[in-house]
Amino acid sequence: MLATRALRPLASLATRRPLSQLVVSVVGPDRGGLVSSVTRAIAAHDGNVVESSSFSIGPVFSMAMLVEAGADQHAALTSAVQSAVPGHSVSAHEAEECVEAPAFAAALDVSCADGVGLIARVTEFVAEEGLSLSKLETKTEGAPHGGTQLFSLSGVMLSKDRVNEAKLARGFKDLELEMGVNIDMCVYDEAEAVKMAA
Repeated sequence: MLATRALRPLASLATRRPLSQLVVSVVGPDRGGLVSSVTRAIAAHDGNVVESSSFSIGPVFSMAMLVEAGADQHAALTSAVQSAVPGHSVSAHEAEECVEAPAFAAALDVSCADGVGLIARVTEFVAEEGLSLSKLETKTEGAPHGGTQLFSLSGVMLSKDRVNEAKLARGFKDLELEMGVNIDMCVYDEAEAVKMAA
C-alpha cells in the first residue's frame, strides 16, 4: 500500500563546495589493504578525505571519496592513486563549486517478489516524472519460510523543481497495481533534503 508523508516546503538554499575538491572513484578486485593504499597515496599529496563511501558486490570493490586538496595537486593526486592500485579503475572529477539544495526530495522504498525488469520499470517511471535518483540500493533475499525470492529497492529521489506530490503519489499507486508491488514514498523536509543533496 502506498503511503505518503508531506512535510514543510523547501527553501531555496545552496551547499557550497570549495573549488579544490575532487571526487575520486576506485573500482576493482577486493583485497586486503586496498583502502590503506588509496588513502596513503592521497595523504602523500596533502589530500584530505572529507567524505567517503565504499561497498563490495561479489568480488568487486567500489569506493568513492570526496577529497580536498590544492587545485594544482588534482592531476598528480589522481595519478598517484592509480599507481597505488594498478589493477583497478580510477577516475576523478572536479567537484562542483555550488550544489543547489533540491526543491523536492523523497525516500522511495519498493518491495515485492523478485522478477525480471523490476528495477528498469521503477526507475523508468521516476525518470518520466522528471526526478533523479541520488541514491539507490537493491537486494534480493529468500523469504522467511523458503521458496520465493524477495526483492527490495531503496532510493532517494530529487528534483530541482517543485513536484506535484499528489500526482506523483497517484502515479506510484498505479505502478503498484500494474506491477503487484508495495511502494512507500516519504517526502523529506528542508533540512533532510539538504543532506540528501550533499
